[in-house]
Amino acid sequence: METVVILGGGPCGLSAAWELSGTGKNVVIIEAHSSLGGLCKTVRYKGFNFDLGGHRLISENKELLGKISELMGDELLVSERISTIRLNGSEFQYPLSAGDIMRQTDIRFLSRCLIDYAYQSIYKRIKHSSDTSFEEWVINRFGQKLYNTFFRDYTRKLWGIPPCKLSSDWAAERISLLNLWDVILRLCGSEKNTPRTYTRNFFYPKQGIGQIFEYIAEEIKENGGSIILNARFKKLLLEGDRVKGVIYDINGKDEVIDCDWVISTIPITDFLCDLDGGGDCQDVSEAVRSLRYRSLRFLNILIDKPEIGKNTWTYIPDRKYIMTRIQEPGKRSPYNAPDGKTSLILEIPCSYNDEVWNMPDDLLFKRCINDLLKLGIDIKDNVIDYFYTREKHAYPIYQLDYKYHLKVLASFLDSKENILASGRNGLFRYIFMDRAMELGIEAAMIVEGKKKLRVIN
Repeated sequence: METVVILGGGPCGLSAAWELSGTGKNVVIIEAHSSLGGLCKTVRYKGFNFDLGGHRLISENKELLGKISELMGDELLVSERISTIRLNGSEFQYPLSAGDIMRQTDIRFLSRCLIDYAYQSIYKRIKHSSDTSFEEWVINRFGQKLYNTFFRDYTRKLWGIPPCKLSSDWAAERISLLNLWDVILRLCGSEKNTPRTYTRNFFYPKQGIGQIFEYIAEEIKENGGSIILNARFKKLLLEGDRVKGVIYDINGKDEVIDCDWVISTIPITDFLCDLDGGGDCQDVSEAVRSLRYRSLRFLNILIDKPEIGKNTWTYIPDRKYIMTRIQEPGKRSPYNAPDGKTSLILEIPCSYNDEVWNMPDDLLFKRCINDLLKLGIDIKDNVIDYFYTREKHAYPIYQLDYKYHLKVLASFLDSKENILASGRNGLFRYIFMDRAMELGIEAAMIVEGKKKLRVIN
């Protein structure tokens, strides 16, 4: 019987195991944490549910949606997203609304945006300005005024580096509209196709996004798959161009599992951090040191009020506030809080082991409560309790040279016959949850021999 080791129990790894379990293969998931779901897990505390950030199920893959709907049954809700951008004392609707923008800005601001856009369009044609960095990409399509107003500070706060040092790939992947003219068309109602990031309605489980993956895990175990929690991957055992086993640590003791395939969905920098060998491994080590992830601290607040507002989430671009996004989980599912109560999640970007990551809980809480008060959200007398969750590898940082280093790692992996890397962290790609699940299923199909392509896009 072939043994397939899957590193990581997040959406991608669980989806791969879901596809493979019951096929006659020995499927083993190795997960470093005490619970499953990865970046899409849900933490439950005193009757409240808290996701790691803002998740929703949207997909054009009807087969995948059908499988999840069949699995979840009545536990899967249809919810509506209401999101805004809080900026300079005003709250702008997202998606953008023509009437809303006209009400909250003056003619001088709108005129300056249009003039900047016209200037940049002419300048780009004459000078053929570069699209290398995030800053260049946005200015070329929106003009300097809109960039300074909506993109510059938020991007710097979220990623921890100047936008001029961030690759334009992130903008191309995450900003749906191509330029200011597209914004104008959408404001006037002339755009028929709705970009994914503008979609209002979405699927969401009653008990948090992690409920999907809890159900998948149960089905994997029913089909004979194994899940090992609190097990930290340490090293690959290589023999020529093949992996023959995996070493992992559990309870301070090294364990070895022989295998025929490895599907890795853990951060690629962790997966390839400890290799023995010559020049190739030295190149890999250099690439691993050069790729970085952005971390997040989540402040989860239990509140003795029925609701805070109407928004599912609110973006906070201003750098004087420590959080980048505020979410009210009850707006996704009424089951995320007990009757008559609500909660908030504050997303606080940081780097692993920096000042914010290590800030004492009480000091960070006081800072956040003060920031909320300045934003017009006064909950200090309604807090029941609070706690933190953290994610070291929240976002892959697309620094200007990231593709060069990623190519080194991809070349090394492609030289091995029975190793696949997949998922957001495994591929160092900022992808949505449904795409991570699709990639896990595709990796499983390669192992099964149903797909011949080794490179997963």
